[in-house]
Amino acid sequence: MGKMYGSGVRGWAAATAATVLAVGGLTACGASGDSGKDSGRGGVSDGGGRESGAGAVGSAEDTPATVRKNLSGVASATGPVICWEENADDGWQAAAYDATFSRRIAAFSEKSLLPRLADIARETGGHEATVTSLCGDEGETGESLGETGVSPVSPDGRRVAVEVETDDSDSQWHVGWLDLGTGKFTDITKASEKKGYSPEKYSDRHPGFAPDGSLWFLRNSDQFFSADEDGRLSPHRISLACGRSKGDDEYYRPVNSVAVTCPRTINPSGKYAASPATVAVGFSSVDGFDLDPLSNEIDTFGDAPLHGPFSNQVVVRDGDDLRGCTPLAWLTSEELLCKGPSNDFFTVRVDPSKAREVDAMHTVEVGVKEEIAPATKNTIIAMAVSADRESLYLASRENRAGAQVKLHRASLTSPGDPEELGALPKGVGEDFAFRTNFQTGDFR
Repeated sequence: MGKMYGSGVRGWAAATAATVLAVGGLTACGASGDSGKDSGRGGVSDGGGRESGAGAVGSAEDTPATVRKNLSGVASATGPVICWEENADDGWQAAAYDATFSRRIAAFSEKSLLPRLADIARETGGHEATVTSLCGDEGETGESLGETGVSPVSPDGRRVAVEVETDDSDSQWHVGWLDLGTGKFTDITKASEKKGYSPEKYSDRHPGFAPDGSLWFLRNSDQFFSADEDGRLSPHRISLACGRSKGDDEYYRPVNSVAVTCPRTINPSGKYAASPATVAVGFSSVDGFDLDPLSNEIDTFGDAPLHGPFSNQVVVRDGDDLRGCTPLAWLTSEELLCKGPSNDFFTVRVDPSKAREVDAMHTVEVGVKEEIAPATKNTIIAMAVSADRESLYLASRENRAGAQVKLHRASLTSPGDPEELGALPKGVGEDFAFRTNFQTGDFR
């Protein structure tokens, strides 16, 4: 990391001594008295966005207790969450809002962690130590790809997952966690190395917490492991469902102790997933999806067969026509939200019995259940489903110079014209993403 921030671990240790006893479990900032102090209704700003009302985050006065409170408040929020990055020196920021983006509920900035992360990088002999954004990354089109499948924050809000790039060519990447109460960094990679006559070093990446509090990560780009809070490691098998796209190693979700590499569209049953696919129907093809059972497993990516198991290919029939569907999220165990090729959104009902192991390519058809949002020529920048699965949030921009980003909310329970909520809240940078909430269920 190019810059050093603050007093590093000594500053954290001193502040921790005074504050660690005051820190409890997850704190939903703004749920009661905090909301009046950190928020407030705001009007339209000079830049066209709305006032957020929240105070500055990532300031020099941040104590470990404050950092944990702010991060836990955003991580545990049930309303919409936006993440953005202004510049690399300040890291990523995140803010949670009420259902109409009128009031900021909680806010966090990675800048508050940078002093300690800089120390961790130096202590590990590395270039940079980072914490993954709560909203994941953006795709090539600017659409949010959603959360990575594992959380950068432990379920109790006490630890954050850290990835470190080192100078060691044999152990280039380390993973571990930073305890927000003590300021201590636990280097899981270093702890598992072997010395002596037959030394072993590892390169670990893409750490994140599962719902049981274990830290998962990918070792040597080949096998998933998890570490419990005492640092004990467990290997995990990999589901062949959805295949594996190059560069998508960071997107995986633990499902019943198995790593599944399509984390956003796993059915709430935990038995199968939907993944985008081009489905051939007669002499034409359409954007449909595969229904892949999660039961086909391998130990490592190196064990993957040349050809994966056959899949159940699904197309959407809309009257006499076939309709393209990119699967986004399961709203229930039988209802799937689709994005159409014209930026239209709709749901389909999927019979769970269609998702089964087959010995040949199998094509089935489903029909449209509900129209959620009509086609638009506007560019969809980000989208998210509310935690209660009742609303679809869309951020879009007209295709003209200087057009402003507008937020809309479409009902998933009583479909109609999407409601315009206005411009982005004030302070949100142009390079933003939603926490998508596409996945539901913790699959313990």
